[in-house]
Amino acid sequence: MQGLTMSMTLKQLEAFYWAATCGSFAIAATRLHLSQSSLSKRITELEESLSCSLFDRSGHRSVLTAAGENLLPRARALLSASEDIIATIGKDTAVKGRCRFGTGEIAASSWLPRFVVSVKKNYPELSLEPYVELGRDLEQKLIDGELDFALIAKKSSHPSIQSELIAQVEFDWIVAASQPCPAKSPVRELTRLLPVISMHKNAGSNQVLERWQKTAEWDDLKILTCNNMSAIAGLVAAGLGISYFPKGWIAPLVEKNIVKAVRDREPLQKLDYYFQWRVDDKRLLIQGMKKLILENVNYELPILML
Repeated sequence: MQGLTMSMTLKQLEAFYWAATCGSFAIAATRLHLSQSSLSKRITELEESLSCSLFDRSGHRSVLTAAGENLLPRARALLSASEDIIATIGKDTAVKGRCRFGTGEIAASSWLPRFVVSVKKNYPELSLEPYVELGRDLEQKLIDGELDFALIAKKSSHPSIQSELIAQVEFDWIVAASQPCPAKSPVRELTRLLPVISMHKNAGSNQVLERWQKTAEWDDLKILTCNNMSAIAGLVAAGLGISYFPKGWIAPLVEKNIVKAVRDREPLQKLDYYFQWRVDDKRLLIQGMKKLILENVNYELPILML
């Protein structure tokens, strides 16, 4: 038993755990900053130490054996204990390496740069890799282990994801400045004349439109879909439709009289944004990033290019 304990390492258990819980061995290797061959070597060494197979590799995709299933919670417990020691006794210098995170276009084009500056100041040995995608796609990457954390405009219902509210954002209906607006029920009347230009259904901001439709009991909409909010702003400014934007983000175009806000008796509901991470990720990195996000988050900032 003593020889077995001496030959098994935390790095081997770490390789096994993330290979078992990520979407693929390739994702696990990337997360651990290893080549896939190095990851497989560590798992093979662990299997040799335990004298059993942890993965069934006979199919198209490797799956855990009974022994692997048995080891998984125990490996998580040992890794958690290691992370707890680092968090309790170690220093912030333990936060280093590479951090991959996801965000939507609104944050990326407004307050994200100042968050990155703050990270570089507090954790100079940490390299950030932001991914700008739609909310549902970011959540799946987080579940698969491709991302360390994500900023998503919807609380996750997935059991492996933890969500913490970071902001509530106000939206306005927006049309071209030259567009005449009816005095009574302006949004309803405008949507009879113009299409609503909206983000893809996988975008968190799409909830704003869905909630308004439910509250206003108004389904008579012509909807055009676009996957880029800046492009939507340009289309609206050209008079090609009506859309909804965060008040602060669109403010420069309003101030320049390129577009204007439309006030309606059924106001748009605020949109909640969440910091999300995997429940099993206890690293100092996550807590450090969450702290800096809370210090820098500001969805009232305008789009950077305007």
